[in-house]
Amino acid sequence: NKSKVPTSVLPWKTKWKPSPEDRKNWNRFLSTNSEEMSKSMQFSFNDLKLRGFAGHTAAVRTIAVNEPAKLFASGSRDRTIKIWSLNVHDGIENWEKTPYSECRVTYTGHRRGTINDVHFLTGVGSALSDVIASCDGHVHLWDLESGKSIHQFTTSRPSVVTVKPIFHNQNLVGGTFEGHLTFFDAHNHRILHTWKSSANLTGSIRVIAVNQAETLIAVSFSTGAISLIESRTGTLVASWKGGDTEITMMKFYTDELLVSCAPADHLICCWNVNHLALVKTMTATQDVIALDLFKDEILTINSSNSVSFIPVNDELQSYSSKFKPSIIKSQVSAFAIVPTEPSLLFGCTEGEIFLYA
Repeated sequence: NKSKVPTSVLPWKTKWKPSPEDRKNWNRFLSTNSEEMSKSMQFSFNDLKLRGFAGHTAAVRTIAVNEPAKLFASGSRDRTIKIWSLNVHDGIENWEKTPYSECRVTYTGHRRGTINDVHFLTGVGSALSDVIASCDGHVHLWDLESGKSIHQFTTSRPSVVTVKPIFHNQNLVGGTFEGHLTFFDAHNHRILHTWKSSANLTGSIRVIAVNQAETLIAVSFSTGAISLIESRTGTLVASWKGGDTEITMMKFYTDELLVSCAPADHLICCWNVNHLALVKTMTATQDVIALDLFKDEILTINSSNSVSFIPVNDELQSYSSKFKPSIIKSQVSAFAIVPTEPSLLFGCTEGEIFLYA
């Protein structure tokens, strides 16, 4: 009697059976009217699994999409970041030989267990055309093609909990465990300046968001507080109580509207940052694990592997879809939107990644 080996450490080829379903789903996806879908302000989700991506051996924590380059990056608890091709048509056509996609590049420079963020820094002159920024407490810059390290910003403690690109990808802004915002020059590899992110101690930073105009940085804390800071001057514009528990997800819907979520409160809030007013609240029946925005909708994944599409305005209906447990066997731990061919990437706690439409 063979002892039971956890599936995540088995060779991937034994775990991933070729499936003609992917090909059928792909044909259905291609036959849907993509022009209509691109005009619609709602995401048209048909629960079609298009492709699997195999290689991580632990939970996927973060996914970033670079649609013009047809690539995405995934950061995992296995301390690696992998780069994958979104050009999956070929693999799906030959589903018997290639039942899943394998990664193009793996970055192995992270030493700590949790990779919080990964970003493509593209279009910043020739020097930064193919650079990835990632964070595990320290901020790393590395080469997209080779997976080789370019620079690691050395801070005294590995305290950067989240990092976002700012100022046309020339800089990065990181939120630290101690409650500061630190700016990094991604071009010249220098640490620039550090600002306080709140007037009084409001716990440790959980997440930061930068508005589209890159004029404001929103910072959320473990206490449920939110701060708003001018990105050029560091001026604290406002601070308010955004939730009763920690706010772990936050995105700007427009330059004025900020969406925040404190999963334990089972609430999603929309704030007008110009008037500092709560515009709308939406209840989430279960703990939200990940949140993103697509056109006029808020997309969430909850702890029972259900994806919800919640319109920001009241004219549209919200709806939810639960994954078939036969396909996604473990908990979804991260997701990202592929916007122009509307599809979704889901990363799971056992390391699998799936492309759905």
